[in-house]
Amino acid sequence: MRGVLDASAYFPDRPPTWLEVGLTLLVTGTVAGKILRGEVVSWPALWVGFAVFAVALGPGAQSALGARTGQWFRDIGTGARGAVIVLFVVGFAVLSRFAWFPNVLLSDFGRGGLLAVVCYMVVYVARVGEVSGWTTSGAD
Repeated sequence: MRGVLDASAYFPDRPPTWLEVGLTLLVTGTVAGKILRGEVVSWPALWVGFAVFAVALGPGAQSALGARTGQWFRDIGTGARGAVIVLFVVGFAVLSRFAWFPNVLLSDFGRGGLLAVVCYMVVYVARVGEVSGWTTSGAD
């Protein structure tokens, strides 16, 4: 079993794909542009989002719940994964219209989360030293 401080525990045992890197570049452009233009209103919300996503990507993904959730998500197939993602986005949009907190906090929290994903991918690519193929082998 790999320890909490062992970086290899937080990254797949394969190089990232070009699709993953490309999507990260799109996210980078969106997030960096908004931050550089000063569109961040709540820096605390941004940093909380960053921390939550960083924990979810690293230690959270390696927990028993994270492992079970990841396995379930891989087992349901591509179409069902797409449906789950769409339902999440729609649910998030609907809830944000009725939330008791300002939407800007939600937006900045999300930007922080996307920033954590970008940092994760930068470290992942630097650690592995290569990018391979467009999709993972064994993708359905």
